[in-house]
Parts: sequence; C-alpha cells; structure tokens
Amino acid sequence: MLVETGLSSEKTNVPSSINLEDLFDSSRILVSPKLYKAVLYFPFALLLLLTRLIAGVLGFLILLLLPQKSQKRSTILKGICKVLGIIVEVDDKYTDENAKLMVANHVSLWDRLAVNIMVPCNTISKDFRVGRADSLSFWKDVDIPHPRDLTNEEIVAFQMFIEGSSVRVLHFPECATTNGKNGLLKFHPGLFSTNSPIQPVLIHVSSSSFMPISPSVLGSTAWTDIFWSFILPSTFLRLKTLPSMVRFPEESASDFSKRVQQTMASAMDLIPTAFTSSDKEELVKRLQTSALTAVPPGRSKVESSNKNSQQLSGLWRPTQSMSTPTQKLTLNTAAETFGKSPKERMASYQERRKILLEAARQKYLEKHNF
Repeated sequence: MLVETGLSSEKTNVPSSINLEDLFDSSRILVSPKLYKAVLYFPFALLLLLTRLIAGVLGFLILLLLPQKSQKRSTILKGICKVLGIIVEVDDKYTDENAKLMVANHVSLWDRLAVNIMVPCNTISKDFRVGRADSLSFWKDVDIPHPRDLTNEEIVAFQMFIEGSSVRVLHFPECATTNGKNGLLKFHPGLFSTNSPIQPVLIHVSSSSFMPISPSVLGSTAWTDIFWSFILPSTFLRLKTLPSMVRFPEESASDFSKRVQQTMASAMDLIPTAFTSSDKEELVKRLQTSALTAVPPGRSKVESSNKNSQQLSGLWRPTQSMSTPTQKLTLNTAAETFGKSPKERMASYQERRKILLEAARQKYLEKHNF
C-alpha cells in the first residue's frame, strides 16, 4: 500500500481557502510505526543507509564520466536509483521534444533525479547557472530561490542556450519544496519571459506504508532528507507530462507563469496560491526563533503547549488582544496583515523582529532579576 502526498480527492480552487502553513509539513513521520517493528527494523535501516551512501557517491562519480545522452549512462542511472530505493514511474504521453524548457512542481530532493530518468536534462541553480541535474554541486540545497528578475540580456542568452542545446533544461518555478497536498507556490516569472515552448511536468511522491514520512519538512536540509530516504525501503515518484504551452504574443511573463501554474494545479487537483518561496523562508525563520525562545520557569507544560500551538496555527493571522501592559512587547509577533508586495512584507518582518528581540531582552532581565 502506498501513502500519497501529492493527490487529494476534492479541492475547491479558492486561493483564500488555504493558509501558508498548509503547504508544508512540520513533522517528518506522518504515521508512527509500532515500537517492536521499529526496533526490529533498526539494524536493517543502518545497513541500508551505509550501503546507499557508498553506492550513491560511487554511482554519481561514474555518471559524470559518461556522455549525458548515452544509453549506457541511462541504464546505469536507473540501476543506481533502484539501489537507492528511488522508484520512478513515468507517463510521458505528451512529451514534446521541441519544448527544451521543462517546468515541474517541487516536492522532494529527488525530483531532479526522477526527471533525469525520464529524459536527460540540465537544471538551474540559484544564480540561474545551468548545469547537469546529476551533478553533486546541485544537491546541496533543497530549495532554489531566485530573488531577482532576469535582465533582457540574460533572457536572450538563456533562450539562445536552450535553443542551441541538445539537452533539455529543467526548472522548478516554485523555487521551494511543498508537501504537494494542498497547493502550489507562486511561480517565479523570470524564465517565462522566453518565447520557447514550455513542457509542464507533474511530480507526485509517496512512501511505503511501513513508515510513511514527508520527504521534505520545514527547515530541513538536503542531508536530512537523504538520511530519511535512505533508511526506508523505497520512495516512489510518479511523473506525468502535460501538453507543452507557449506564451501568447501580448501575454506578459507574469501572466504566462500564472496560466502555467493554474494548468498544473488543476491537473493535480491543487490550489494555485500567491505565496512565494520568500514567504516560506520567513515562516522557517519565525519557527526557528520561536523554538529558541526559552519557556519561563514555573509555567506549566499545558500552557507552553497551548502557546506554541497558537503561534504555529496563527501565522499570518491577526493576533488576539492581550490585557497585560506589555502588549506591544509580546513574543507572539504574528503579522496582523499580510503585505501585498515583497517590500511591504520585508518592512513588516523587520518591525516584528525588532519587537521580538526587545521582548526577549525584557524577559531575560526579569528572569535574572536585573
């Protein structure tokens, strides 16, 4: 039995019906296994981890020595994936060889590898540098945010590159991973400025029923994701191509990116949202700051648990009014409104960060009777 993390039975395509935190998992283990099963499985998990680490490093080094479009390389790559427990199923009915640019939703660290099994491809790094998808340098980051817009010169250079290349290019326009259960992040419009056809690729990830896990959680690193994947028997990725899409003559890059996002979301029964990868970064920072905040002595575990639950579920929502005199210096700095532009959100973040630091300072002074 498989536990899906990319499909949902019914969704209502109303952007306001989904919150930012609904797009991500905060817990790695979705369903805890029974204790005796976990104890019996532990030695086998260690063996899998060591075997796959050695096989993975050696295998990728061998791949770097082979031509990217060779049949031998494709066979070796599929064999390596089986050793690593990465099972890829492909539905490439609508594959268009003329669409040199592929865009896919981002749900796990293994997305690049899965698409590379379907078709040899390059990928794009944070600074829009194009390189081989199986290069080790592209595996150090799970998220690949693009904080700036492309210049006209960069757009022309990129379009000339993909048109002159025999290898297709894979791009994750969300610029960050999600849990694939509820919605898609807003697509970065940069590469949608090109006039080349774009091939949408849908990715669904699932794990075995023994210990269903989330392949990527808030604040996780690439090495953490690799560890959890390597100790499990298998991770399943299902790929499906959609018909290629072309930007209309009078259509802006932003409008085209929204159209592609809506098309992919509809095909996966998800909601296209206006949240961006920058919003995810701020959410992670807020959770990390909350985790570092010490609980004052004498406070009960129930009160602490209630406060943490309120902070996690109340992100981007109005905070409840407080009757204490220190209302402006509370540690709960959830924004009362969500800024419409990155500039407004950054200004709101700086203001709330200042309040949070001052509140933490006062609590420290009160705790030590300074």
